[in-house]
Amino acid sequence: MSRIRTTDALVLKAYDIGDADRFCVLLTKTDGRMTAIAKGSRKAQSKLAGALQSFRHLRVDLAEHSSGFYVRSAQCVESFDSIRSDLRCFSLANRGAELLLHFLHDTQPQESIFTLALDFFAECHSGATEILLPTFQVMLFKELGLLPSFVDASHSPAFYAYVTAPCSFKDRAAMQLDDTEKQTLFRVCDSLLCDHLSYPLKAPAALNAVF
Repeated sequence: MSRIRTTDALVLKAYDIGDADRFCVLLTKTDGRMTAIAKGSRKAQSKLAGALQSFRHLRVDLAEHSSGFYVRSAQCVESFDSIRSDLRCFSLANRGAELLLHFLHDTQPQESIFTLALDFFAECHSGATEILLPTFQVMLFKELGLLPSFVDASHSPAFYAYVTAPCSFKDRAAMQLDDTEKQTLFRVCDSLLCDHLSYPLKAPAALNAVF
């Protein structure tokens, strides 16, 4: 008999397999990153049809079998449709999802990272700005223990507050940085990625084209 897990989840990636199935990579609130197959979800009469799209916030029932997890049901909590209809929003959300896919491993629950990703997708849905992605990256690296302290660095008070202040994603993204501070932020983020990635991400080319 299969065991059912009910949890909130964000769809980081989804693609078609077989004749009617869909393979999903989820970031769940209770169990971290998980993979699951939605059997028959591409059939017109399936209750899952249309629900399992990238960046959506879902309430899912996952059935655990010896061969892995299967999506039994999925209720949409937030669709974030604007992300998929706007190229700039989509490019930002896609880059954020790619970072999560790279740095998170299966079934390592970190509710704070789920909340961060949810807030990031919500802000991308509200409108794309150039500061959203570095804000997300700084906060993700802080959660993962990869962000340097910046204590001995000669940065402006505004920049130091931006990277260290204990605040929500939305509040941090709203902090004011001048052009020089923004460029410093972009360089810091690029440097952190070079230090911790063994291969380049796929999304930057699309980002450079829309910003």
